[in-house]
Amino acid sequence: MLEGYWKDGLKVLELCVWSMRESTGVPFDLMVLDNGSCAEAQSALLDYQRKGWIQFLILSRENLGKVGAWNLLFAGAPGKVVAFCDSDVYFMKDWLAESLHILRAFPEAGIVTAQPIAGGDLAITRNGTAILKSNAVVARQGLLIPESYLRTHIEALGAPSGEYERRMQNRNDLLVERDSVKAYATASHFQFVTRRQVLEKLFPVEAELPLGGDLQFDNEMLDLGWWRLSTEKYLAHHMGNRLPNLKAEIPWPFEPNPEPRALSIATATASHAKGRIGNKHVRSLLKRINSLTWRLLYE
Repeated sequence: MLEGYWKDGLKVLELCVWSMRESTGVPFDLMVLDNGSCAEAQSALLDYQRKGWIQFLILSRENLGKVGAWNLLFAGAPGKVVAFCDSDVYFMKDWLAESLHILRAFPEAGIVTAQPIAGGDLAITRNGTAILKSNAVVARQGLLIPESYLRTHIEALGAPSGEYERRMQNRNDLLVERDSVKAYATASHFQFVTRRQVLEKLFPVEAELPLGGDLQFDNEMLDLGWWRLSTEKYLAHHMGNRLPNLKAEIPWPFEPNPEPRALSIATATASHAKGRIGNKHVRSLLKRINSLTWRLLYE
């Protein structure tokens, strides 16, 4: 629905797709499952597909839950490498390249998230223990992940006061390195990159609850000897249910301008247009239209 908690849902979805197209850097097929959402959301997705932004679109009458969505998507997704994300992720430059770099350097990796996370994770339990037993990597432990990364992620989740302090109790980050490639021993389900061979071993997953089954995914992955890793840099931002203030939330300079040039469908279309519009009067008109669209959508 697009009311109350979800009132910015379509704007967040649009920014997710826009950032994906702007920052991925290599051709990819986008497969989307609409998990029983409202008619307005389905209409927007159909429009994205007509524009060529979505290659495969599945509309579900009922909400299958996250694990149910995984079962359906992972069974049909093409390619040897699969990247998953929720619909509220903002991607930054080189997120996929960095993730693939880690997958190649660490064949043990089951999933790679493009954001380091600490607290409430498996980094200091099964995942970390398995990695530390390996003699094929160099490992460092301690408070290694920048605090700004951790606070930004927890605040974006809409966590209550004191959640950051709670998650930081007994924190022990684990950074591993092989052939000059570094990764943190942590991962998340809001976004990750994996190999098809991993998915074929783990799915389908049974889940009675809409958000149940994700721990089964983790545990079975670890049972099979695969690690959960993340990029060293913060390259994927969990926006949550509201349109973010990117300059305030992501101030570190991963790229020259961390905020998009314009967060609108009109700009996304223009940025991928072939060639430059030669008529200066047409260009001027398009700029005014884009400026008006921005104000209507985001101010």
